[in-house]
Amino acid sequence: MSIIYLFCSSFILAQVFCLNKTVTKINYCSHPDCSLENQHTLCVAANKQSPRLYASGMTSWMRYQILLLHNRHRDNIAMGLEPGQPPATNMRKMYWDYELEHMAEVWARQCQKRHDECRNTLRFNVLQNMDVRAVVSRVTEAQLLADAVGAWFSGSRVLPPDHVWSFRASNCSAPGGCNAHWYSAAAWASTWRLGCSQALCTAKKPSCVSFRKRRTISSEKPPSTSKPNVTRTTNILRRTKYMTSEKSSWFDDFVTADGNNKRKESPLYRGVVTQTDNDLKKRSETKILAYTFCNYGPAGNIDGFPIYEAGHTCANCPQGSLCGDRTHRALCSVLGDPDFITET
Repeated sequence: MSIIYLFCSSFILAQVFCLNKTVTKINYCSHPDCSLENQHTLCVAANKQSPRLYASGMTSWMRYQILLLHNRHRDNIAMGLEPGQPPATNMRKMYWDYELEHMAEVWARQCQKRHDECRNTLRFNVLQNMDVRAVVSRVTEAQLLADAVGAWFSGSRVLPPDHVWSFRASNCSAPGGCNAHWYSAAAWASTWRLGCSQALCTAKKPSCVSFRKRRTISSEKPPSTSKPNVTRTTNILRRTKYMTSEKSSWFDDFVTADGNNKRKESPLYRGVVTQTDNDLKKRSETKILAYTFCNYGPAGNIDGFPIYEAGHTCANCPQGSLCGDRTHRALCSVLGDPDFITET
């Protein structure tokens, strides 16, 4: 009977949050868990975006990849392969949640390096991890996601082992910052729902002071007509569902289709200034920052509670779950999971 109930409830949640990839019509502006009215992320940041937003959104591959990364790290923790940390008896397998993704998407589009203030759902409380890093030349989306998730789980190195049995909030201003909090949020055993999103934003414009020095043309070498090495972010941008600019670089602002340099009027000095090769290279490399946010529920990091129960792997899986995943053998999978191996 409990299995039938679990299947029915899972089917209803899938219809509401997964299959149609929409969230229910909830008045988030009066969410009971928010201390102030209109404080919830889906209220205060709805239909808003930063002017620095270049692109945002998640593909099916990105969802699969970031979920796989989380479960791999949790599997290592459960098997006792995390250096300095004991194995876990009740580490649950994570599953994707589209409501959590929607909240992460709305907040990521603000291009802010800080957490939102209220993000709870009506089902459970929610914690959030954040990663901001530059998109350098030849970087892949897989590497961006792996670096972000790896940075969060690297917090185990600064987490005292006794905090596994009884979590205690640490001082984020201490060495290591909030890495221990990010690790415990992602490794909390009873957390099993995950939703993430990523936004690509241009870096803040530099001060005008650096441009007040008038550019001069070097008489030693004539300006080259060859195209500079532009930072390639086009492949990453193609996967997005939100685009705020069709340009992949600023190179087109200064070089014509046939490769000839344009003569552009300086905004600070009257007259015409010819762009040198070095100027073109500097201006063509648009600096892009990747803002990755992940929401976790039911939230952990509860003071005095264990991050997970230390002991023999899979010895105390929660009701309705059991170890038997084909890929993550030490995680407690929900009964009915397609990857769950049933004994015949």
